Amino acid sequence: MKVKEVMKTEFARASVPGTRDTVLQIMSEHGTTAIPLVKKDTEELAGIVSRLDLMRKPDEDQLALLMDRNPPVIAQSNEVEDAVRILLEKGIRRLPVVDSKRRLKGMITVHQIIRKVISEQFAEELITPYVRQEVTAVWEHTPIQAAYTIMRLASTDVLPVISVKGDLVGIISVSDIMNLSEIVQERRSTPGSAASEGTDWSWDATTVLYITTNELQLPDKPVSEVMVGGIITTYDQATIGETTKSMRRHDIDQLPVTSAKGELCGIIRDKDLMRILLETP
Repeated sequence: MKVKEVMKTEFARASVPGTRDTVLQIMSEHGTTAIPLVKKDTEELAGIVSRLDLMRKPDEDQLALLMDRNPPVIAQSNEVEDAVRILLEKGIRRLPVVDSKRRLKGMITVHQIIRKVISEQFAEELITPYVRQEVTAVWEHTPIQAAYTIMRLASTDVLPVISVKGDLVGIISVSDIMNLSEIVQERRSTPGSAASEGTDWSWDATTVLYITTNELQLPDKPVSEVMVGGIITTYDQATIGETTKSMRRHDIDQLPVTSAKGELCGIIRDKDLMRILLETP
């Protein structure tokens, strides 16, 4: 199947030059965490900006200094398997589709591949080979800031939340944390002094340098207050069709996996299911 058959042609985008506020508004309106940027009047791809980029550079306002200028791209004529390789290798969820002049023609995403290819062609296959059994979890009373640090250190974008007894009580994703974050302006003072002496006169001058910066802040709350409770799970012998249907119904991209006894035994992510395309002759 070709990329052209799977890609989206209607999606959120912005143009450069532009500002942080414009992108944040578009992301909020369309419920997305990343959008492609095009050059005004040409539709030539200029880059991609994500909410994570905005968090990493809270002092910067201009999109040209926030965006990824060289994101991976793909052509409409490529096979979907080519897109899957790039998405998995780069650890990303969306890929711009461009023509020979680098004009933006569409976006191919993990969601589109799962919906249009995986869930249709491999519905009866078991999820077992694609379940991640090594799972990083957090205690429900872990502070949100600590949970975010754990995600970064573990290179994961989702954490199951467990009680003091080890029971699964919720789940929290990097998107949940991003939605809680806010950028606030902080003003700090740095005192300094200068003095000079003369034969007939003298003075002492004290100056205060005020430094204003934008800081990313997360609420001082435990994970239990912001996690998704009443979580949806799947079982270790579920089919790809059953699992992807549940993901679509609840608009999520990962599910905790439980055993026949109801014990947490792993996690299944939609992007891991894409690997079946590369493993099938």
